[in-house]
Amino acid sequence: MVKAAALDVDREVMTVESGTVALLNKSEIDQQIATAHRYPRSLAHFRNEMLQMVTLTDKIAGECIYALPRDGKVIEGPSARFAEVAASAWGNARAGARVINEGDQFITAQGVFHDLERNVAITYEVQRRITDKNGRKYKPDMIGVTANAACSIALRNAILKGIPKAFWAEMYEAARRASIGDVKSIANKRADAIKAFKIYNISEAQILARIGRAGVQDITIDDLITLAGFLTAIKEGDSTAESIFADEPPAGATNQALDDLNAQIIKGSDKVIEAEPDLRSIVTYAQVREALQNSKAGSDARLLARDMIRGVADPKQRVELEAFANELDEQR
Repeated sequence: MVKAAALDVDREVMTVESGTVALLNKSEIDQQIATAHRYPRSLAHFRNEMLQMVTLTDKIAGECIYALPRDGKVIEGPSARFAEVAASAWGNARAGARVINEGDQFITAQGVFHDLERNVAITYEVQRRITDKNGRKYKPDMIGVTANAACSIALRNAILKGIPKAFWAEMYEAARRASIGDVKSIANKRADAIKAFKIYNISEAQILARIGRAGVQDITIDDLITLAGFLTAIKEGDSTAESIFADEPPAGATNQALDDLNAQIIKGSDKVIEAEPDLRSIVTYAQVREALQNSKAGSDARLLARDMIRGVADPKQRVELEAFANELDEQR
């Protein structure tokens, strides 16, 4: 009986303490909401402050972008650094992230963004695998690293959902432009981009293969932005260097067919064998550019080379190839 009474007392004390904490939290939030209404944000100030921060240096601007390869395309977007800047400039808001569940295979993190002035709260959950390719669970240190990455991503998503895109989209484009720095130093930027991936054991050949360029001198400004995005994605835990620069599946006979086609073009033939149905599904930027360069204007080879442009995965590269083909046709 004595023990039961003691347990009841402990339970009552815990209930009182929990209620006190809840009241304190509510009081704190109410005070912050009242303060936010007393000192409302200025959208002009938000735009100016955010623009200054994301374009402060080309390095900071580069960290505001992440990029990931998905199904033959590159998905690009604002990074966790960009979201941090947005939350700071937006003001009158609360934000945070925490791990809400750790299972046998996945860890779940939840990001929260509460706009105190507009009384809008957004939550966003992110899962990350905590097992290796053999199904073995990570060690505690690695689970901690994965948890931090998941929290960072969840917080980023919550912030960028809580602040309407209409207010930060222009700032993101400014960060993209600023990330390349001085265009006159593009040769140095290319070298720096290649060097940045060496610590992840990624070779120059792997980088060129991923962005579909024949050589370092062919790397464009948009490619540099994409590479900066890859680097940010690796650092923030969105992906790994191994998965981003994984080798493409072997093309088999189709690549041989493309080689045969290019051989015919180089010999100067105006007529070419009709391409196999799947020839256009795996061509690269470099292959199509070579085919265009080696074919004669108005020939069947040039027409087929132009048709192959549709098989290039990256839409920006397709636009470049169309412009290159038009330029060649104008020179005839």
